[in-house]
Amino acid sequence: MKPIIILTPDSMSAEDIKMLRDNELCVVVSKNPAAVKFVDPIPAMSSRTQIEQAAINLSRKVLHGRWGHITADTTIGINTFSRLFVECLIEGTPLDERGTRQEQEEQYFDQFKLDELRKLAREEAKAERAAAKAKK
Repeated sequence: MKPIIILTPDSMSAEDIKMLRDNELCVVVSKNPAAVKFVDPIPAMSSRTQIEQAAINLSRKVLHGRWGHITADTTIGINTFSRLFVECLIEGTPLDERGTRQEQEEQYFDQFKLDELRKLAREEAKAERAAAKAKK
């Protein structure tokens, strides 16, 4: 399924629309975007909670003015808003540079295990050195 963009006539040039379509986006041009109907429910029910969570995260970022990593402007424009929303959508999904939430939790757990093993190895080495020193 392709991502869908609904536009009003004359909001984007035909050349730009063609470029979007060439990049695997479904561009729908409608005089009344509210009247556009979909055959399948969007978003899929399995993704509903992730999308709802993304909307909540976006609301928090907008309300608290947390878009300084994108722009220094104190007002938010459509470009910044769109980028924030995309960031919220991909956070914790396979598209996230840090991996999915499960992968992040596994990395955290693995790091914790490694830290614990290092701690035990240091204690064991210290005990061996103390035992060797006591034998002398």
